[in-house]
Amino acid sequence: MRGKLRRRGAMAAVVAALSAGGMVLSTASASAAAASASALLRVEVGAAVFNGRNLASGTVGVPDLWSGDVLLATCWNTGENLGGGNRWYLTVYERYNHLNGLELTVTGWTYAPYVDNSAASNGTITHC
Repeated sequence: MRGKLRRRGAMAAVVAALSAGGMVLSTASASAAAASASALLRVEVGAAVFNGRNLASGTVGVPDLWSGDVLLATCWNTGENLGGGNRWYLTVYERYNHLNGLELTVTGWTYAPYVDNSAASNGTITHC
């Protein structure tokens, strides 16, 4: 029961922050002047959440994100190049629209080219 309350509390905090306009919903590139500490990103292709910024680190054990799912990225950093560049997002929240809106607050790294073609790393969020 205590874990369920913590998850609900964390989700309430995310919803409150979004309602207050503290997050940026990014489906296209944003100007550097509009840079923020974090961004709610809509996944364009699909991505897994990894323990580190490379495939060898393994996934964190949550479902893969599909096109149309949403994640909250706090910053970006470089890592393994999987064919589309070397940028990775530090991800702290996932909403799985393809799984009836399941919401998780698991921290890990997602490969930016598979999320939004690395668009948020060009000014929407900062380098870690």
